[in-house]
Amino acid sequence: MARRRSSGSLRPTLAGLSQAIDEAIVEVSEEVYAAVDAGLDKAARHMERALEAATPIDTGETRRSWEVDFKYKNVRYINNTSVNEQGVPIVNLLEFGKKGKPFVRKTVQAEQEQIINIIKGEIEHGNTE
Repeated sequence: MARRRSSGSLRPTLAGLSQAIDEAIVEVSEEVYAAVDAGLDKAARHMERALEAATPIDTGETRRSWEVDFKYKNVRYINNTSVNEQGVPIVNLLEFGKKGKPFVRKTVQAEQEQIINIIKGEIEHGNTE
């Protein structure tokens, strides 16, 4: 006949299992978080290149003025720093002005699936390019 264990002897085993599961979840979460961050880096660079290519100004200053802001975790901002003589962002005039040539929203919409695939690829495989 099997000897019966006291309930007290199971507690350390269950506590150890619980701690091991918690540690595994934290480890996986950190890996996914890092992969998302890396995917966002790649996706932001891709979007920056797409916006540069789509910028309708031929002078080059506005086209060269796209910048990605990497200072936040799991967030990327892409800005254009080119302004006119009055300090108005040229991209705003192009996108929303009466004589504008809207391209930002169209470019973002056209690249949306690729951006998602870049981020998913980084999470699933660790690389996308």
